[in-house]
Amino acid sequence: MKNLIDWLSRALDLSETRGPSALQDKIVTVSSVANAGHEPMFAAYQALLPFVRTQVVGEFTGTTVNPEAWETGELVLTDEAVAGLEKQVQALLEA
Repeated sequence: MKNLIDWLSRALDLSETRGPSALQDKIVTVSSVANAGHEPMFAAYQALLPFVRTQVVGEFTGTTVNPEAWETGELVLTDEAVAGLEKQVQALLEA
């Protein structure tokens, strides 16, 4: 993701390096599914996303992979994770 954000945040007109980018003024939020490491990643995105001139909205949502997903291939979200994602969607729609 870091490389993707790096490339998308570069100026569309390379002769004007501080000009608008593909990401400039886009409304963004972050969700993560992992077994660990949400908070350090979220802190990095909270610093990076405004720096690349995006508009960060809502609280970030992080959840873990349910143990049976490794066998079934089916992610089951907790009610708390679903509520967090719904809040993110609402924040994006309101922005």
